[in-house]
Amino acid sequence: MLLFVIAHAASAEEASLQLVFQPAFMRPDYALAIPGTKETILTPARIEGEDVTFLKKADIERLKLNLDSIRRVSAASASAELAKLKPTFVRDGKGVIQYALLASDSPATASATLAPDFADKFADTFGPDILVAIPTRYRIYVYPALASHFQDTAEQVLNDYEISGYPVSKEVFRVTPKGLEAIGKFESQ
Repeated sequence: MLLFVIAHAASAEEASLQLVFQPAFMRPDYALAIPGTKETILTPARIEGEDVTFLKKADIERLKLNLDSIRRVSAASASAELAKLKPTFVRDGKGVIQYALLASDSPATASATLAPDFADKFADTFGPDILVAIPTRYRIYVYPALASHFQDTAEQVLNDYEISGYPVSKEVFRVTPKGLEAIGKFESQ
């Protein structure tokens, strides 16, 4: 009985696990790289409401987590977060959708981009290839990869990054079946 309680307690902690985006300059104790970038990292964290507790190497060892279990549990958490978000579609003067904005007060908002079903949510609108910008924990810009005008939002994305208490990245990422891949960076004009 005691073993079940201990095992159950460990899985309860694991269930609230998210991979949280951070700028690399934060230098957390434990971080995962994102292909193509040196400026943005993923850090395992427990999120409860608005509280974010980043896991240290000792926490990961104590919980007996490995990279596979972190990715598995965080993918499920990311899908749950994505299900809560409702995109706002922004159109140009001709009524053509230029991008979608996902925003909420949850510190796990940006983690929704790691959901296995993230690209599927936008496939009907943008096609199978999409790009994302994640200037803060709380905002995600989603663009079509083809015929994209994502650079037109540079000022807005950079402003979000600069004024946020929790900035994430000035980079643009391609959403792939394996995860995110940095493909460029917004620059001030």
